[in-house]
Amino acid sequence: MFFRPVFAVLILSSVGLFANSTNQPIRFTGAPTDGGQTCAMCHTQSASSPGSGSMSLDIQSYTPGVAQMIHVTITDPQATRWGFQLTARIVNNETLEAGTLTSADTANVQVVCDDGSTTGSPAPCNGQREFAEHITAPRNGGSSFIFNVNWTPPSTEVGKIVFYYSGVAANNDNGPLGDHVYTGSLVIPVVAACNNNSRTAKPTLQKPINGGSFSDLLAGRGMWAVKGLNFTVSGLTRMAGAGDLVNNAFPTQLACVAVEITPPGGSPIRAPITYVQADQINIQAPDLPAGQVNLVVIENPDLPNELRSDVGTVTVQDLAPAFFTLNGTSIAAQFVGTANVVATPDVVPGATPAKVGDIVTLYGMGFGPTDPTVDVGALAPGGAKTTNTVTVTIGSITVADSDVFYAGLVPTAISGLYQINVRIPAGTPNGNIPVTATVNGVSTQPGATIPIQSM
Repeated sequence: MFFRPVFAVLILSSVGLFANSTNQPIRFTGAPTDGGQTCAMCHTQSASSPGSGSMSLDIQSYTPGVAQMIHVTITDPQATRWGFQLTARIVNNETLEAGTLTSADTANVQVVCDDGSTTGSPAPCNGQREFAEHITAPRNGGSSFIFNVNWTPPSTEVGKIVFYYSGVAANNDNGPLGDHVYTGSLVIPVVAACNNNSRTAKPTLQKPINGGSFSDLLAGRGMWAVKGLNFTVSGLTRMAGAGDLVNNAFPTQLACVAVEITPPGGSPIRAPITYVQADQINIQAPDLPAGQVNLVVIENPDLPNELRSDVGTVTVQDLAPAFFTLNGTSIAAQFVGTANVVATPDVVPGATPAKVGDIVTLYGMGFGPTDPTVDVGALAPGGAKTTNTVTVTIGSITVADSDVFYAGLVPTAISGLYQINVRIPAGTPNGNIPVTATVNGVSTQPGATIPIQSM
């Protein structure tokens, strides 16, 4: 649950662009996942007559499933014709459409679907990426024009949403020169996502487990999987992404859920959350002393309809190292410096075993303090090595310290995720070979293996 591998430009004249709806190219909003093209690919403003106008959207936030109208305003005192294109994407995955666009002005606005063709196909799009755009560029001798677009957000909270847009304020000379192009992007947050007063059953806490070994061995700063029932709406899954980060750190509330941990004699601490579903929440535990701590799951935190689970008592160790696995036994591993997975094809299609002499990256958690120290929930910098020596044993062979090239946090990942770069030692036999990593006398879980197949 925790492991994730870290692992033609069109040249058209303004006559073609503005003549009719069937000739307009899509993917010209500036969205990076669409290639980053804008209307400036076809319309060129004069250096001696730059645009003095602007383009804007009047939307600030969204409530899941609640439709609203977007006014797309282009202002330019020198223009007489107007055009635009707009798309909405989920910040956590900008290849995905965010909600549904429809025309609020069928004389001037249409919605087309990204079916892979140059100009797209008419809506409805049924999950394909959508573009709202002008039909035939309206003439207006004033200083601005407003296009009206209806937008219905996704029915569930998906984090921040970004609108990419590009517009043309044209001089109507039937050529691409001398027009003014305005582009931009607007990121909006979700609001009112947790005001679901129909939910009255409080969350049921069962227990947290080690996110790597799935055992009861837990330590501060480790990745925990909190198990239970009724944490959120049945069927909902929510993974934190780039759009959820706050000051380069994972959020302490996700999908209307928070996890609060209280050390002995201390104040409650909300844990960074990476994933939520109805029966599991993945968190990074805060810094905690060894001993017993209290844990509670909160739905709709800090709102009038807040629901709290019963308080659970958890025993915390000083260290609880573990490997992440792909199937419960095969360690999550890659050939160093690549995205190629170390596994047998029956575990991961297309993967290959390692061989003697290969350098592999093993992913795990709980290997203790690092230098530099990285805040809980924050993204690690380019490198943060463990301050304690990590000893690796592959099969019956203890790997020489000189062949453990790095043990520390995974760069640009949450600070609870570690990697160990190690060379497979000579003499390692073929097969699914057990691997352990030991720090301060505490070892990773038994039964974790990597496949070896040497020539």
